[in-house]
Amino acid sequence: MASTLFDGLEAPPAAKLLGWKLLALDTGAGTIEVEFDGKTAFVNSTGYIQGGFLAAMLDDTLGPITFAMTEGKTLGRTIDLHIHYLKPALPGRIVGLGKITQLGRRIAYLEGHLNDQDGNVVARATSSAMMFGYKHGNTST
Repeated sequence: MASTLFDGLEAPPAAKLLGWKLLALDTGAGTIEVEFDGKTAFVNSTGYIQGGFLAAMLDDTLGPITFAMTEGKTLGRTIDLHIHYLKPALPGRIVGLGKITQLGRRIAYLEGHLNDQDGNVVARATSSAMMFGYKHGNTST
């Protein structure tokens, strides 16, 4: 994959915990593809990945698009995240695919889904995010 503005940036602790890895980024199309490590430590009593971890994966799929689409000038703070759980997810590789559907000056609208290691969609989401200025190491508005 070609270099991106994510190169050289340290991943936040939550992204590290989830095993976040950028697979593809197309700022022209407003799309992103990321990989997560669905760890056995994330499972509930039924042996499937707990829904809160899937929600975090969806949030960490959609959030980086705003950063990429604004060439690292702004970040999006999630103001809503609507999730539909479609199929239980077993531990293993999870791939998140996200798309920015509209990027305004103050609000971004996003959608995405997670695929399990067999390519089945396990969850999908829509989200909106409030945009705020960003300088490396500074997350103030």
